Amino acid sequence: MFKRILIANRGEIACRIARTANRLGIETVAVCSNPDRGSPFTKDCDITIPIGGATPMESYLDIGKILKAAELSGAEAIHPGYGFLSENAEFAEQCKTAGLVFIGPEPDAIRIMGLKDSARTAAINSNVPVLPGYDGEDQSPDTLLSEAKKIGYPVLIKAVAGGGGKGMRVVVSPKEFQSSLESVRRESLSAFGNESVLIEKYFPSSLHIEIQVFSDHHGNTVHLFERDCSMQRRYQKVVEESPAPLLANKLRNKMTAAAVNCAKAIGYVGAGTVEFLVDSNQFYFLEMNTRLQVEHPVTEKVTGQDLVEWQLRVAAGEPLPCSQEDIKQSGHAIEVRVYAENPDHEFLPATGTILDISKPNDHFGDMENSIRIDTGIAKGSHISTYYDPMISKVISWDKTREQARINMLTMLQCYRILGVPTNISFLQSILKQSDFIESSYDTQYLTRNLEQVLSSIPINDRIPHFACAWLFLQDLKSQQIKQEKQKEENSPWLNQQPLRSEITRTYNFDYLINANKQVLDFTYNLGRFEFEDGVKFDARITDQNEMLITHRDNKLRLHFANSNNSVFLHVDGQHHRVDILDIDYARHDLHDASGTVFSPMPGIVIEVRAKPGVSVSKGDRLLTLEAMKMEHNILAPNNGTVKTIYCKSGEAVTENAPLIIIESK
Repeated sequence: MFKRILIANRGEIACRIARTANRLGIETVAVCSNPDRGSPFTKDCDITIPIGGATPMESYLDIGKILKAAELSGAEAIHPGYGFLSENAEFAEQCKTAGLVFIGPEPDAIRIMGLKDSARTAAINSNVPVLPGYDGEDQSPDTLLSEAKKIGYPVLIKAVAGGGGKGMRVVVSPKEFQSSLESVRRESLSAFGNESVLIEKYFPSSLHIEIQVFSDHHGNTVHLFERDCSMQRRYQKVVEESPAPLLANKLRNKMTAAAVNCAKAIGYVGAGTVEFLVDSNQFYFLEMNTRLQVEHPVTEKVTGQDLVEWQLRVAAGEPLPCSQEDIKQSGHAIEVRVYAENPDHEFLPATGTILDISKPNDHFGDMENSIRIDTGIAKGSHISTYYDPMISKVISWDKTREQARINMLTMLQCYRILGVPTNISFLQSILKQSDFIESSYDTQYLTRNLEQVLSSIPINDRIPHFACAWLFLQDLKSQQIKQEKQKEENSPWLNQQPLRSEITRTYNFDYLINANKQVLDFTYNLGRFEFEDGVKFDARITDQNEMLITHRDNKLRLHFANSNNSVFLHVDGQHHRVDILDIDYARHDLHDASGTVFSPMPGIVIEVRAKPGVSVSKGDRLLTLEAMKMEHNILAPNNGTVKTIYCKSGEAVTENAPLIIIESK
């Protein structure tokens, strides 16, 4: 077994690999970019080597820097995790040349399965059914358009080097083909450095089932059963589970056998995942991921195996720890991915600092083995624009699917993350949908039912009142400590007179919630808040980030964190954000009355379509931003004429930066 390995990755997967390596007595080496200095994964490893840079190209994708770090640290092997260099055949080869063991498959296998076109060919040669499609070398737009017509609409344009839901577009008619092709190529070139595409028949109602396979250097190949990844949004997996709820044993056996045959046919070694689309009891090969998958914990939960340990042992030349007969499925596991994103605003990725985080483990007592959280985030961690905004993976296990679902809901309700918007409430809403409970969903479920899922998220009308009380009491406490003459800088209160707790007076609170500006008028006296809309309660701050609300005999404990003009709160298992407005702080919508369109997030301008003096209609695409390697279109908010353009292609813009002025007609 290895004495020391280097982990060529970051975040939760680096923490995950280090955890198993440490248990096995293997020393671990972390590499970190400038933004990741001091991150939890660097503390989980024995040695940390800074490699500089901020963007992936300057750090985790720089092969030279990674190999130099391995040399300096004396590592014997490199674990690539997932993403970054994990499926880079050149990197695997250079590791071998440098005398390092690449903890993954051979370079030839990565090349074959790393591109979707050659992977299709390998599947066909293994007698595995593939989707009707085109993966030829002729990549001219006319040829691709012609092939799409032969396949029959709808079709799916896919980047041959794609993954993670990036570089994919559904096309339902010829008139949409060209613009979709251009978008896929741009996104693919940016994310993967390869703009080649393939076209496949698109089945709007299907399941996404993947099979975990594992092979060693001794000719052994096994499967560790399946994972259902059908709950997706924009082709990105949202919920994964094992076993697949409605998969018949006969079909399961066919798919696991096909996956094993695929791996054997290319002489595969290590962990891999063969992904299938299932439609009308027929399965089709989609792709093979030549690495450890994000969702591998659900397989670990139902099989009781540590897949990272398997990777380390196989890379060290040992045979597989288990034969096929020894691998059993037990119980049911569910995984969800928690992201820093805003479901209320088209799931735009969010950036910011984690002001408070509390794992829900304490609520489960002796059920600790039934729950798991994989994360690389801690209080004070910064979610930047440079990397994927995933905060953590939450995994639950129990004897039945229903109990695993209930466990997951309990965990999410207790999982407090304050400082950035997250999708936790959205995930809870999915798990509560009757279609999910009955396993009656497919890959397009969220496309068809997104509005229903979002509208099912509970709304607490008193959130602004609670935020108001929290800020008021904080401000009051601060002024009492500093004496009445001292006023806290940037106080949200418009009335700048000293606050006195012993008299009753009226205050007002201007705030923004869900893009709506509102005002609350209230009085305060000795802990009692009375609002003009009839809401009344007593409130007191119990510790640094907690407030107790009392109304009659009901008590409610809330957790808060605030940064600048934003208040984040966690109440009744839901997360909320309230933005406080003052006379100098009102730009939170996409546009304002002057016709100025603002950037909804930090990103890179990749295309400006608008031109000065040209008329636009409401909904027209003005420009395209790239953030988190995904494209986001900025649309005209109304009819008018483009007056001024503040940005240009290739320029970086910050959140709320002015982009374009449209003069109304």
